[in-house]
Amino acid sequence: MPYKPLIEPMYLVEMESVSSTNDQARKLAKNGYPSGVIIWAHEQTAGRGRQGNSWVSIPGNLFMTIILRPHVNVAQIGQLSLLAGVALANVLGSFVPATNDIRLKWPNDLYINGKKAAGILVETESQGMLSVPWAVVGIGVNIVSAPENATSLFDIGISTYEAGHVLEFLSKEIHILVKQWEQYGFAPIRDAWMERAFKLGETITARLPKGELTGIFEGLDKTGALLLTATDGARHTVNAGEVFV
Repeated sequence: MPYKPLIEPMYLVEMESVSSTNDQARKLAKNGYPSGVIIWAHEQTAGRGRQGNSWVSIPGNLFMTIILRPHVNVAQIGQLSLLAGVALANVLGSFVPATNDIRLKWPNDLYINGKKAAGILVETESQGMLSVPWAVVGIGVNIVSAPENATSLFDIGISTYEAGHVLEFLSKEIHILVKQWEQYGFAPIRDAWMERAFKLGETITARLPKGELTGIFEGLDKTGALLLTATDGARHTVNAGEVFV
């Protein structure tokens, strides 16, 4: 499969149509493709989000997945969703007018003006090892259109940036933040994420593997887990789940 140079040391594999860019990236990662390879598809026929949810893949929007081989342990890999969110917020914040409110919803969504504009899906297979042989970070961004109750860059008046432009800026930002993460740990990423936290200090509901938990969103702990104070005053740490507002 031919590489196309992107931003060194990253390479782009551009495809017209795939079932899912994450599925394609997983196959390449298992076959030894290096960190920094990005799969970009103009169409997904079976795009998906977290918890098996489908991702509506409208032509003209961005569907990309990057292969990473980070020097971190299995316990840290969930921080990649937050890192990718920060990278995405940094990129969009560089050309979206400041009158628009860009926020990050734990653990994997980006909202603009209270509506979902992008989603992130991180997948890996550690196979019981402490280290992570590879991870793939899938990112979908609504560029030209969005499903009902969501938003796109076009919806907020941004028509000068196509999917390829966002991909190029985003790939560079992810590369920079991954290097910082490996060198300095999660704390700087956590701080940047908290600056854009969606519904911080407000009541949210976390849907857990066994039931739901409603309370005040207090922030993130040092590992990236959600901190929530329930109505009875008990403080909970949520490591995995979905947030509803």
